[in-house]
Amino acid sequence: MDEMAVEFLHELDVPFFKVGSGDTNNFPYLKKTAQKGRPMVVSSGMQSMETMQHVYKIVKEHNQNFCILQCTSAYPLEPEDVNLRVITEYQKEFPDIPIGYSGHESGINITVGAVALGAKVVERHVTLDKSWKGSDHAASLEPEELAELVRSIRIVERALGTGLKRMLPCEVPCHDKLGKSVVAKTSIPKGTELTLDMLTVKVAEPKGVAPEEIFQLVGKKVTTDVEEDESITEDVVDSYGKKAKA
Repeated sequence: MDEMAVEFLHELDVPFFKVGSGDTNNFPYLKKTAQKGRPMVVSSGMQSMETMQHVYKIVKEHNQNFCILQCTSAYPLEPEDVNLRVITEYQKEFPDIPIGYSGHESGINITVGAVALGAKVVERHVTLDKSWKGSDHAASLEPEELAELVRSIRIVERALGTGLKRMLPCEVPCHDKLGKSVVAKTSIPKGTELTLDMLTVKVAEPKGVAPEEIFQLVGKKVTTDVEEDESITEDVVDSYGKKAKA
């Protein structure tokens, strides 16, 4: 919380510096800390976006390895004052650094929510007894809560995925059972040009043309007789499938 502490901790070879919210707008202190070249975690309680833009520039000039935490400096913190959406605003404003969350709320749910929004660093205070004197204790986690928070965060990290939307291998059994196909709504003689009113979508065996391709079938001719409720497969439609898409 002061420049003397920075020197002392630097001599102790600490793995990183944490800048508390009360010192985030202390620019001389911030510059001195950044110049030490150690990783930095900068909390942003009580600050504005404009101030945090200045903070980013000051630290970035001297140190590339730092992150900013969304924080509301209240102990304990009520959910309506958390403002988790600032995390996404920081991500847009400072896309080249990790964004995290420093929480003083009760319980673990909000912190887990911060991770779901993309927080890469989380800070929570820990106590052995929330009833002890001092505002921090009531806003802290007891050891078993901390353990549960870590477990929950790891689950959410697994659940975040890649962002690529596609059918996953785990969905194949469901698709095999419930996935629908285009089928004949009525009997269709060989050589008939398909119209939309000849077709419908049902669960069918064998699997036929996917429902999202039903409009691509319109205007094409069937190469064999198709019975009512029979799947419309690619091989019974003239100029359809790989040959048509090539």
